[in-house]
Amino acid sequence: MLKTGKNSPATCCIEKQPYLISAQKEDRLQTRLARMMHMHDDRIEILQLRSGHGIHIIDGQEYETKQGDILVYNAGVPHEEMADAKNGMDILSCAIGNVSIKGLAPNVLFTQAYRPVIQDSPLYQDIGSLMSMLFSHFTSPHPSRELEHHLLCSLLLLVRNAAMGSERDDERKQKEIGDLVQRFIDEHYQEEISLQHIAQALHMSPYYLSHAFKRTTGYTPMNYVTRRRIGEAQSRLLSTDHTVTDIAYAVGYSSASNFHNAFKKMIGLSPQKYREFWRKQL
Repeated sequence: MLKTGKNSPATCCIEKQPYLISAQKEDRLQTRLARMMHMHDDRIEILQLRSGHGIHIIDGQEYETKQGDILVYNAGVPHEEMADAKNGMDILSCAIGNVSIKGLAPNVLFTQAYRPVIQDSPLYQDIGSLMSMLFSHFTSPHPSRELEHHLLCSLLLLVRNAAMGSERDDERKQKEIGDLVQRFIDEHYQEEISLQHIAQALHMSPYYLSHAFKRTTGYTPMNYVTRRRIGEAQSRLLSTDHTVTDIAYAVGYSSASNFHNAFKKMIGLSPQKYREFWRKQL
């Protein structure tokens, strides 16, 4: 557990004394009702997803959330929450006001460079313990302001550190996933392939897979498939005498017309014109 003394890291970057606005638990029955887009200017909200899964949209970005995630709503950031309709979610949350981190706007814990959803963090249990103590403190008939201050400072710093560490871990994970998807496409692009097929084969969500791949390569998975097919077709058009139709089927197209349209759109020439152009240069 993080200690907060006078000169501890927990207090050195916190310029004002934060206070607990609320601490509450929401069970699966309550969270089955979607909470549509809203935001707050006077607080930071920290949520610990204790069971279940759902969809959270934070600042226009959709996240698939699950047990073990920590979510942060900075002030002024629109967000909405939709639990799985059948199972719901169990959530513990704390709303904290008067948060002032050096160099940041009021009630902002970290910049938009960091993800507001912290997943698979080794600090999850420690964060949960602090939030549970704050919930007990909030519901206590005799709360201690000094204890609240230390708990809040510890929680804010721990979540801030988890978010920044999670971003580095997330970049590594997304690079690994991007590499895995790229290898899969390189091995299977000549077959009938779709985003759903790739996701099922790799046991991943289509959304996360596509996001990780684009972040790694700059292309969507299906755009990469098209580029691999057209690139291979260019090689075959120049190095073999196979017909355009045969090449279309060989690189993964189900019809010559689809291949013709995709090739011309990307290269600016039809496959046959491309072959003729380059053979005249040789």
